[in-house]
Amino acid sequence: MIIEREVLIIGAGPTGCVVATLLARHGHQVLLVSDDGREGGLPVETMIPGASRTFERLGWSHLLEESTPHSFLHPGPSRRGRCWGNSMLDIQPLERSQRGWRFLRPGLDHWLQEQAVQAGVELRKHTRASGPLPSSGQGPVTLSTPDRSSVTVDAKLVIAATGRSSAPPFLPVEIEERLPETIALSTIVEDVSEETDISIIEAVVHGWIWWLPLGDGRASLALLCDPAEVKALGRADIWKRAIQSVQGPARNCSTASTRGTPATARLNSISTGLLLAGDAISAIDPLSSQGLEKALVSAEATALAARTVLLGDASAATMGDHRQRWERGLFRIHRQRALDLYRSETRFPEAPFWQARHALVESKQTVANLPVGLLCPSPQLQRHPRWVAAGDRLVRRDGYRLASSDEESIDHFGSVPTAALIELIGDQLPMNQLHPRASKIAPLVQQSPATLTTILGEMCRLGWLIEKSSTT
Repeated sequence: MIIEREVLIIGAGPTGCVVATLLARHGHQVLLVSDDGREGGLPVETMIPGASRTFERLGWSHLLEESTPHSFLHPGPSRRGRCWGNSMLDIQPLERSQRGWRFLRPGLDHWLQEQAVQAGVELRKHTRASGPLPSSGQGPVTLSTPDRSSVTVDAKLVIAATGRSSAPPFLPVEIEERLPETIALSTIVEDVSEETDISIIEAVVHGWIWWLPLGDGRASLALLCDPAEVKALGRADIWKRAIQSVQGPARNCSTASTRGTPATARLNSISTGLLLAGDAISAIDPLSSQGLEKALVSAEATALAARTVLLGDASAATMGDHRQRWERGLFRIHRQRALDLYRSETRFPEAPFWQARHALVESKQTVANLPVGLLCPSPQLQRHPRWVAAGDRLVRRDGYRLASSDEESIDHFGSVPTAALIELIGDQLPMNQLHPRASKIAPLVQQSPATLTTILGEMCRLGWLIEKSSTT
């Protein structure tokens, strides 16, 4: 049997549900496929207070109100502990405004699926795609269920929100960048009687431990470690060694790890029109940020790209390229943050887990110097549009980037349009002519010479401008 749908989304985790909900709110016909037997991730997700803005944009700010009776949602712990870089367990109290939230899974997933259905999404549970998804991002996809029945969906747009383990041949992707292989061994500790309101991370020889009470008398306990060491030593042994070496409440845990979840940070590359969302395209290291917030933000960005395609304002290939560049920039920010944190732990230089992370070389960001000479645009600089959010879709803005750049174009430096800065430079700009020339360009009239000089220094640092020694 063949059925037609406007949008088919494979994967009904947080990312897939949010993409589906947003598109359905705009009147699109969305089929969301959920393979419930493939639950992923840790049993609890956290979000910082600033993430409340994401819930406001999604229309779900009421969920974060303390009076809302949802069993899967609890305020964040009142204290935060860390044993990192030295052997002292540092504990800090948190104000209510600093605590954020804890979301229990799969309760969160079920709630998000309910929101999708209420928005008009057609949800098919216990269903999965039986073959590779179309690289063009449209066309037939055969779905199968445990009872061996199948249906072919002919979709105008296919979106993959298939999680961290997404890989060929199911998706036409290649791994572009990644951090060392990581696995999360985890368990739920029942009947927690001490330290019930404190989250703790502790570096240990084999990785790092994350203790997080769930708010219901239980706690999530996870060891982020090297899969090769797990294979060599055995799961039980590496778990026991890690637990025995900690200082926090995890030391009293007698429960063995019950599951292993892939946790490697990696960026996938795709050059076709198939839109990827969330961890299907980029998965960040758990140490660098809250994965749930990243999932929701990625879902918003994917929904905007999908809506732009469905309205005919851009091709799927164009939006696929935009999504790739957007996710690449986000991934690199989190990669740098994670590596900085790993390098700050120096107690275990011979341990394989830490050696692998300390060995990664990151290019240091050069400091922007204030230009004083003659500025010329780089021959590599080219005009290329930047796609930005405008209401319910993406629109083109004049942007620029180097021909060799693999990240998004830049349309503004702060509040200053890039096009105005390019006009200011012209073929060349002697710095002693900066102010007279800027006074004739409308977007620059209100900018001080000092501000413009700083911006031009940043453009030099990026390689957009070349400074010659002459000042005339």
